[in-house]
Amino acid sequence: MSKVRVMHYVNQFFAGIGGEAKADVPFGCFPGPVGPGKRLQELLGDSADIVVTVYCGDDYFSKHLDETVAAILQAAREQNIQLLVAGPAFASGRYGFACAEVCHAVSSTLGLNCVTGLHLENPGVETYQQYKDRMVYAFPTTEEALGMGAALSTMARVVSRLAAEASIGTPAEEGYIPRGFRLDKVKSDSGAARAVRLLLDKIGGRAFVSEIPVENIEAIPVSPPIGDLKKACLALITTSGVIPPGNPDGFRGFQNVRWGKYSIEGLNSMLDANWDVLHGGYNTDSMKKNPNYGVPLDICREMEREGVFRKLYSHFYGTPGARGLLSVMHQLGNDMALEMKSNGVEGALLVST
Repeated sequence: MSKVRVMHYVNQFFAGIGGEAKADVPFGCFPGPVGPGKRLQELLGDSADIVVTVYCGDDYFSKHLDETVAAILQAAREQNIQLLVAGPAFASGRYGFACAEVCHAVSSTLGLNCVTGLHLENPGVETYQQYKDRMVYAFPTTEEALGMGAALSTMARVVSRLAAEASIGTPAEEGYIPRGFRLDKVKSDSGAARAVRLLLDKIGGRAFVSEIPVENIEAIPVSPPIGDLKKACLALITTSGVIPPGNPDGFRGFQNVRWGKYSIEGLNSMLDANWDVLHGGYNTDSMKKNPNYGVPLDICREMEREGVFRKLYSHFYGTPGARGLLSVMHQLGNDMALEMKSNGVEGALLVST
């Protein structure tokens, strides 16, 4: 019986090309296993063969997602790939995002099983859970690559079972990260009886597991008011997708993982310069005609002249916000806030798109 043909996706670091300085390296491939793939191949034994390793720089992937995914799919077809392994990416956000996107593309387009490894706080987990692909299995890892051995062992075990066409059980049974969809099951007792039993266990201080876990959303405290608005420097933030012509930062229409900062020095209105709009969540025609809808520079200049506040900061901040992952948006907002505070900004205006 022939071995199952496996493709392994890694980033530029684990491909042995380089670190952050090589994050813009484009898609490429090596025959056979490379880097952690060598150990993975040892663990797979006779169950599967890593016939090709594909790689891409973390920055390049996010800027050229469609192009890179198309190249990976083409390589998979040419190599007659039967299963994909991506990572493990641990807590690396850009790498984790790429692993989730590659798994989704290969699963949904080619109908292949995919296995990856992600730290639970990796933004890629949200991407994985958002897609809800039934043939993609993401296993929890440690935060750092020190847990490489354990991660590869877990992933190899599942790859071997998939190669043998064995069925994979539930997340609770197998240990992979839940994908967020519900499965219907026939139970011997009614939902009412089970709910009462869970309630009694909770009241009695006994261990219990809810059938429908509820996500806890972090409570965000309200910032204290600005002491004297007339003496304050304010900045503008937008998620409307208003960007310079040519999209120099390589934004996508949805699920962006970076932000930009663009000069409005000397402008009284957004119509005084050329802008483009990139956003996958609404019809951008009106915004393109008048970007002041997303970045209200015209009215803010009027308020600045009237002395409502002391000064409008020389740049505005933005990222296209469509389908933004909560953890990623939290990080982008934190990064923007730190950058604004370092430049003396005391308050920010984020208008609705």
